[in-house]
Amino acid sequence: MEKLVPIIGLVMIALAFLGGEREAEPVPVELASDAVEPQSDPDMGRAGDGVSQFATSRASDGHFYADVRINGTTSRMLIDTGASSVVLTREDAQRAGIQARPGEFTATAQTAGGPIPLKPVVIDRLAIGGIDSRNVPAMVAENDLPVSLLGQSFLERVGTVEISGDQMRLR
Repeated sequence: MEKLVPIIGLVMIALAFLGGEREAEPVPVELASDAVEPQSDPDMGRAGDGVSQFATSRASDGHFYADVRINGTTSRMLIDTGASSVVLTREDAQRAGIQARPGEFTATAQTAGGPIPLKPVVIDRLAIGGIDSRNVPAMVAENDLPVSLLGQSFLERVGTVEISGDQMRLR
């Protein structure tokens, strides 16, 4: 459960603004490097076919976004190498057929804006371009986030995540 706590990156910033006038407390941040190597767990599905690539350019706000297919539906997500998990907004989860009812938010992330209740889920299929994976661990945020996050629970399955200037490439 403690591994689920550091959902950081943009979520902290966004929730700090959404959280009203509370004073934000510093939260330890575990940063991901620009080149993310996959974990070697044999039970974890690799993403993609080893040949497919996905590339995107930095948006005007400085972040990278992508249209991601979640269980066959498409959602715009922020690619967040600093987030430990894929985190879906309730709206994106519902559109993908993932239900999140009151009382099911059993995990919590501590952010600068305060705690966020989360529901652990498993996404049957998640794909970005030709890179896809099955049974991806994820979270659904109880509070409305401004955007869903494509975090490490998917990115660690990708062979290479590379940022060069204003370009991000997954392969």
